[in-house]
Amino acid sequence: MTDQSPLFKQHYPVDQLIDELREIVGDESVLSERDELLVYECDGLPQHKHLPRAVVFPNSTEETAEVLELLADEGVSFAPRGAGTGLSGGALAIDRGVVIELARMRKILSIDPENRIARVQTGLVNAQLSRAVAHLGLYYVPDPSSQPSCTIGGNIAENAGGIHCLKYGTTTDHILAARVVLADGSIVDLDHDKCGYDLLGTFVGSEGTFGIATEATVKLSPIPPAVRTLLADFLDVGDASRAVSAIIAAGLLPAALEMMDNAIIRAVEASVFTAGLPLDAQAVLLVELDGVEAGIDDDAEKAAAILREHGARSVHSATDEKERKKLWAARKGAFGAVGRLSPDIMIQDAVVPRSRLPEVLAETYRISAQYHLQLANVFHAGDGNLHPLICFDLRRGDDLENVRQAGRAIMEACVRAGGSITGEHGVGLDKSGYLPLIFSDDDMDAMLRVRAAFDPSGLCNPGKIIPLPRGCGEARAVATASVSESVSPLPLGEGQGEGLARRNFVPHPNPLPKGEGALRATNGGGVAGRIEEARVANEFKRLIGGGNVTKLSETSFADAYQSKISERALVVSPATAGEAADVVTLAARERFAVIPAGAANFIDAGNILRRSNLILTTRRMTKMIRHEPADLVATAEAGLTLSEFQNHLKEKGQWLPIDPPDDGTATLGGVVATGLSGPQLMGYGAPRSFVIGLRAILADGRIIKAGGSVVKNVAGYDLCKLFTGSYGTLGLITEVTFKLRPLSAETRTIVASGPLTSLVKPGRTIARESFPVAVELLSGSLAKQLGISVDVSECALLIRFAGSSRAVVTETASALKKLREQNIHCVTHDEDDELWRGVSKTATRDVNDLTWRVLIRPGDLRSFVEDVVSLEEDEAAHVELQWQAGLGDGRLRAMARVPVYHREAVRALERLRERAENLSGGLVIERAPAEIKNEIDSWGSFGSATDLTKRVKQQLDPENMLSPGRFFP
Repeated sequence: MTDQSPLFKQHYPVDQLIDELREIVGDESVLSERDELLVYECDGLPQHKHLPRAVVFPNSTEETAEVLELLADEGVSFAPRGAGTGLSGGALAIDRGVVIELARMRKILSIDPENRIARVQTGLVNAQLSRAVAHLGLYYVPDPSSQPSCTIGGNIAENAGGIHCLKYGTTTDHILAARVVLADGSIVDLDHDKCGYDLLGTFVGSEGTFGIATEATVKLSPIPPAVRTLLADFLDVGDASRAVSAIIAAGLLPAALEMMDNAIIRAVEASVFTAGLPLDAQAVLLVELDGVEAGIDDDAEKAAAILREHGARSVHSATDEKERKKLWAARKGAFGAVGRLSPDIMIQDAVVPRSRLPEVLAETYRISAQYHLQLANVFHAGDGNLHPLICFDLRRGDDLENVRQAGRAIMEACVRAGGSITGEHGVGLDKSGYLPLIFSDDDMDAMLRVRAAFDPSGLCNPGKIIPLPRGCGEARAVATASVSESVSPLPLGEGQGEGLARRNFVPHPNPLPKGEGALRATNGGGVAGRIEEARVANEFKRLIGGGNVTKLSETSFADAYQSKISERALVVSPATAGEAADVVTLAARERFAVIPAGAANFIDAGNILRRSNLILTTRRMTKMIRHEPADLVATAEAGLTLSEFQNHLKEKGQWLPIDPPDDGTATLGGVVATGLSGPQLMGYGAPRSFVIGLRAILADGRIIKAGGSVVKNVAGYDLCKLFTGSYGTLGLITEVTFKLRPLSAETRTIVASGPLTSLVKPGRTIARESFPVAVELLSGSLAKQLGISVDVSECALLIRFAGSSRAVVTETASALKKLREQNIHCVTHDEDDELWRGVSKTATRDVNDLTWRVLIRPGDLRSFVEDVVSLEEDEAAHVELQWQAGLGDGRLRAMARVPVYHREAVRALERLRERAENLSGGLVIERAPAEIKNEIDSWGSFGSATDLTKRVKQQLDPENMLSPGRFFP
């Protein structure tokens, strides 16, 4: 960055800019006097202070857009702000920028209990939303400690977690869509259910550096009918931390699992939050289990026994809701109470694998003693999210420097243990100097490229997250007496951002001029073309071995293509990420179009590829790298099949809870690259929710890391979300780290049959009133194919329950009663794995050369299914149509053969797509012959996010060499 950047243009005279802002939002909505601005010079971390030029309070998305357009015209930077409760210095306007304060945008715009969603302005306080929907039996899950004051927008910016994110996930798992104003004033709607890149998932946690979310559509969840809260006290902190891993390893997944040490206990008990915690305990654990009433006491007794086995002096169960709330008030009030320990507190935030908690906790206490500081620990033990509170007194001259050194040492200890520098507070100004501890320069460069796609001007909350070179003007502007001063990277090792070791790449002695390539230079014709092809093929063989480079026409992959792909394309199969990087580097030099592939089940997805010179497959990259059951985390190479991965996890009583279309050959990389879900999306969530780390090779051959190996991590941008569902257009995924779940003690499936009209209503009722993990409706022909006894004119309804044995039995009995009251024929399958594997296989059958999917709101699914049923009888449009639909999540997939006259199929698809879009959904064509793809776009409209999607692609693949044309013809 140079001083010619828009960020450093000559500003308006202050009064003129203020006047312009007041013309947009009104006089009462702009603060500009110094005494008015003081409260906005810092957030909840007062170590960083930057006085803004002005504070603007827009009242709508449109006013926000006008304000940002004005600031963009004048090159004035800005910082979005909610309640200012953040703890990273992220909401400060550096370089005398303008604060955009959203506190007045606090309306609940709509509540839809049928589909369990709400649309809100982002200045709404978190706790107010749950209060507003409590009478409907619903609530908003994310519950950070600042819940009574923090805003939905602030939660989105930080990807806030909270006490119950262990079981239910962080903010990103509960935001369905957002209306965002970008730095130039343009308005885009981001929706992770729509086609294209998961821009919403990438936006969440971007700390206000990508734009301003002004409205959000959030997921509401049913209030658990039963809750048990346990309080266990320990005389040894190490015993308490070992109990945490033991609970998870035993197959329990609590809704919350929190820890407080003795210093925190004493502070809380001396405050208004006193809850009767034992003052002589060195640590207490709060364990909360929730779910259906049946079986929850068994789980609570199992947890209590584990706690006692690991040294708990006593285990007490809250006797009523009043006592439960008192215990949680003590936990959430801990940060406020800790002021009793010392005049000044520095709150740290880091994450470690939960299995490493004992050693890391011991190290934090050792570090604090080394620097003569008191340390207090209160944290989310279940996901390893530490919050060491360093107590000090600024009146003592050397305390501040000791705090800096101790803070750095604690961060380094967490990183050495395989952790992250922040789990929920964010990076902001405070920790940008620590980011190189876990990410390489290439990793951070990729993040900056994505940031440039959202904010080409650099005006949106500059100076945050990514550390910039000290010669840069922006870096000079944010120079501050930071507690977390810049640090040097640790020695390379596990858990850091070193990437993978690159093989020694030997360039060709006579490379082609830049811009030429084997096929471009020869136009592919004649003897010269064949000679050039042989030369390039030999180059690839030299890198990875002759037997691993073949022509497409000589492999099984040729059958996967319905589009017109060059028969001369090469299929290259490297054995390591280093080899793959060398292949991509050579391909870039030759200007080859590269198509990443796993099992090639969806290699033909999307629009017709413009070029295809090289199929780069991960089928030789099949290692299981690591699996730590106590951490519920596993890492594997991308070519390992999902079925092999699940078999390995099953030996330890765990699984990856996704069921995408899969005939047993789907690879982990392919599952992530497509991002596709199956029937159990309803109960567990999409693949995007379980990818916590990955490595990928970019178009220039660089290997980057995204995320990490801990279940909670907000360091940097969430590029895992961006790569999930990117269909090989941004890079080749070589390694994936997933968070896992314990295997359920029991599963059981009800299979009901009857006319469509008789099944939909009770299916929806069970989906809403019970807790099934899947409620899937199948066409009669598909049901018969799976061996289900049903008349071809009828449908089948599959309802699956999973959990403890007692809970499954009780839930199944309740569902059977509802169905039989409607005189619906149904049977129960106790051994149901094979049935659901059969459902997963249906979308990959080779006989179906036309497949498409729809995602709409569950409440609208019935009418859409009726349209699809009418198409079953229209052989002129779809031959032998079969379909399946998720009554709990609004997902529908259809499989058929193409009719003789393809235009009839095109007309039917256009009609159905219009219908889906009118229902705020969309239709995506997964597989179709070229004649259909030539007449209808496979994805439909990207809407207002079209330009942003193109910019992301251009930033990460500027030469358009990765799957060119797949998203945009």
